Amino acid sequence: MIAIPSNPFSGTTTLLLILTACSITRAEGPTAPRPNILFLYADDLGYGDLACYGSPFAKTANLDRLADEGTRFTQFYVSHCVCSPTRCSAITGHYPSRHGIHAHLSYLNSNRRRHMPNFLDPSAPSLPRALQSSGYRTAMIGKWHLGGGSGRKFRGQAVNDPNAPPVADYGFDHVRTTFGNSPTWRNAEPHLEPHDIYPYEDRGWQRWSSRAVADETIQFLEDHARNHQREPFYVNVWFKDVHTPFNPTAEMLQTFEALPEPSRTHYAMVHFMDTQIGRVLSTLDQLGFREQTLVIFSSDNGAAKGRGGSNGPLRKWKWYLYEGGIRVPLIVRWPGRVVPGRTDEDSVLNIVDFLPTFCRLAAASMPEGYNPDGLDITEALEGRSFQREQPLFWHHPTSPEGGPTLAVRDGDWKLLMKPDGNRPELYDLTVDPAEQQNLVRRDPDLAERMKKSLLTWYQTLPHPYGD
Repeated sequence: MIAIPSNPFSGTTTLLLILTACSITRAEGPTAPRPNILFLYADDLGYGDLACYGSPFAKTANLDRLADEGTRFTQFYVSHCVCSPTRCSAITGHYPSRHGIHAHLSYLNSNRRRHMPNFLDPSAPSLPRALQSSGYRTAMIGKWHLGGGSGRKFRGQAVNDPNAPPVADYGFDHVRTTFGNSPTWRNAEPHLEPHDIYPYEDRGWQRWSSRAVADETIQFLEDHARNHQREPFYVNVWFKDVHTPFNPTAEMLQTFEALPEPSRTHYAMVHFMDTQIGRVLSTLDQLGFREQTLVIFSSDNGAAKGRGGSNGPLRKWKWYLYEGGIRVPLIVRWPGRVVPGRTDEDSVLNIVDFLPTFCRLAAASMPEGYNPDGLDITEALEGRSFQREQPLFWHHPTSPEGGPTLAVRDGDWKLLMKPDGNRPELYDLTVDPAEQQNLVRRDPDLAERMKKSLLTWYQTLPHPYGD
């Protein structure tokens, strides 16, 4: 695990790290050709939902093979415990509260009540736009959930702003999404206009969404091989599975007939998604893209309580800032650069790290003055020594059941609390990843330094959130 300096929370050092994160304005060219990047993103898949992460129930042969061919990370975090904020971070490289997206985008009145916009500002920093500007062909396929489309009403309430920008405006050449203003699917078949009903009411989409997303990705790859061989590509392949509602076939369920519900349905859909990912990876190989493609697989947050999934040994679920809500699988494959068959149990990584890393590998530049919240983690991906030298932060003002709304991890220590400093919880994740032993009373000085660091970061957020 990462060594802890004697005073990891020196006020001056921490404030400097928070306010002056490394700026990405001019990228240095990589020593190797620029890779294609294929980002496979599951929805509500927990830390313990893959066989290669210890599940005794999952049948995930394709993702297990991807892990054998690449590196599996056990300390990878997303920037939030629900979907819209983590997707915001994937696009902007920022903690999502910097853009007012500190919960999932929902009914318009709910967004207003939670001090949120109805969509991500299209002028926000954008990784796909940076890659597009540097010569990449970019695509967004699957669940967007950063505003727009998907029907104007759901259960009688307005749920999408008609002024939401097209998804293409964020820097994508090719787009087909749900929960976004773009061409979509109806009954899991391609459709020119955005959904005119909420996609979770589309029974065909519930059943076949992973197949539809894979079909579209395969068509994009085949077109790229025919017509765009000179350009590298960046593709977000963001699945709806394994988010409810589900509508599996009897054949999907048959493999898991020994499991009780809801686990039977959950793992049937995990298996179906894994099969579709296998189709995408096979196409990548058949078209000759394998050796030059960086493949990333992860999940947008932990598994949800009561829906059949598992966060393994980690505490709590989606919606919580405990480890079960924010620590998720990360599998990375890149032949010749990423060590195959390796498990990295030491590197502490976050989705906000993707932007600076991909910009470096792609020789892409962000606008002058842009400061990422993440780090370049190329060394960690390539199996070299990596030590995180700045804290990770989380903000979740709508945490259920009165749970902690702020969290910080620095080194192996994690602190959770309320913005007023009440109910602090301190855990040593080296020995207690399940967060069972609150050490606030044992280490009050450390807890106090971490509280100050967390509150200093919280004050940098752009406006109050009512928490």
